Amino acid sequence: MQPAGKQTVSLSEWTRRISEEEMPVFAHTAHSIAAASSGDETSIAGLSHLILRDSTMTARILRLANSVFYNPGNRRINTISRAIVLLGFNVVRSMALSIAILDPLLKGIQHEHALKEMARSFHAAVQARNIAFQRKSNDPEAVFVAALLSRLGNMAFWCFPYGYAKKLDVAYREWEHPAKAEEAVLGFSLKQLTMSLNNEWKLSTLLAEYFKGLNKDDVVMKDIDYANNLILAVEEGWGGIKTKDCIQKIADHIEFTFDETNTLVQECAHEAARTASEYGAEAASQLIPLPTLNENQELARDQDEEPQANHSLQMEILRELTTMLHEKAELNAILGTVIEGIYRALGMERTVLAFISPKDNMLMAKYTLGDEKERLKRCFNFSTKGKNIFAALMRSNSAFWLNDKTRGAMNPLITKEVKTCIDTLEFFSIPITVNGQGRGLIYADCKRSGRKLTADEFQTFTTFGEYASIAFDLIASQAGK
Repeated sequence: MQPAGKQTVSLSEWTRRISEEEMPVFAHTAHSIAAASSGDETSIAGLSHLILRDSTMTARILRLANSVFYNPGNRRINTISRAIVLLGFNVVRSMALSIAILDPLLKGIQHEHALKEMARSFHAAVQARNIAFQRKSNDPEAVFVAALLSRLGNMAFWCFPYGYAKKLDVAYREWEHPAKAEEAVLGFSLKQLTMSLNNEWKLSTLLAEYFKGLNKDDVVMKDIDYANNLILAVEEGWGGIKTKDCIQKIADHIEFTFDETNTLVQECAHEAARTASEYGAEAASQLIPLPTLNENQELARDQDEEPQANHSLQMEILRELTTMLHEKAELNAILGTVIEGIYRALGMERTVLAFISPKDNMLMAKYTLGDEKERLKRCFNFSTKGKNIFAALMRSNSAFWLNDKTRGAMNPLITKEVKTCIDTLEFFSIPITVNGQGRGLIYADCKRSGRKLTADEFQTFTTFGEYASIAFDLIASQAGK
């Protein structure tokens, strides 16, 4: 295919039209939000004022702030100022900027390509943020925004194509490379339109640096690049060679194994779909490619089947445990039954069985069930000699329920490492003891759904945990004979 004739609308003119005719209010609001910087109370007041001027944005941000992802402890947030204090300035600014960008685009959607580009943007943003988080970036929200905006020109074109939609659609089928098709029809690529809009609206300095490509080896640039490559690869299949190559590059980048990274990015795909829906892009959320049941049965089960408390199953498993103890079953079989009972019969969404390493006194996850099990297995690693909540619980030798009533006294012990790992402010735990000495710990929560735990569930959880200690004591007594 030969390039199209003379360009009728220049890149600068296209940028001007979108800025002044299609999205004039957005251009001003987005620039103001992007320019807001953290630092003091004045900054918080300034960002709050920017958000409060738009009642729709205010309501959407409060809804997001109270969602399970941003508010796992389910502490009700009723004001923008409180959201900024609890979630962080950068997180709320990221929410506001994303909403300011997406709302006018959602209203302007005229073509299925616009929804597809929005789906890609959300998928890339969530994947990039999580990659940045895993390598302990100082500002994963900046990476989220940059990745979300990295297809801004694509979204804007398909929302406001000015009669070029059919021509470009045909060109995509005739040219091997999308950018060549865009240049043939428009005279510029949609990547160039993204760069132009980002510069015009002064949205993301990180995105501007990314497009300049001057620091290709910079880890932040790789966060965005690897995420964008991945989201395009999975459109050809989660089990494809391109996808596996992308996952391996991410694994090397964050220093995880391939299997750990594969689980991570597949969980992120589900998170991206939920995030798009929470931002009001329900139709786009349905276009994000998700792993199929055959490719990852356990993930699909974890995500699609909500655990439910089952009282009859609780009694059956407890009776089974009694029989196993009487018959002196193997310890691993008893412990496996205990954590399965907590996970399935109590309907807990995450369950961890951890043991103390005699060599370095570290409480380390040995078995995990449910959501984020691979991530929990890596991060659930705490010193029993340090000042953290799990060290304190091991010393207490008693079951504990972290909730609104008990959290106050424990707050100083909920360290940054603990928060990053469990990412929730309500859980059950019980030490496993041998002759009164702590040997390990069982942990369980309902982080994903945010379901409130009950006193009856805590009592049953405690009973399950006591069976684990009884099993250890029996083994110890037999060994001493």
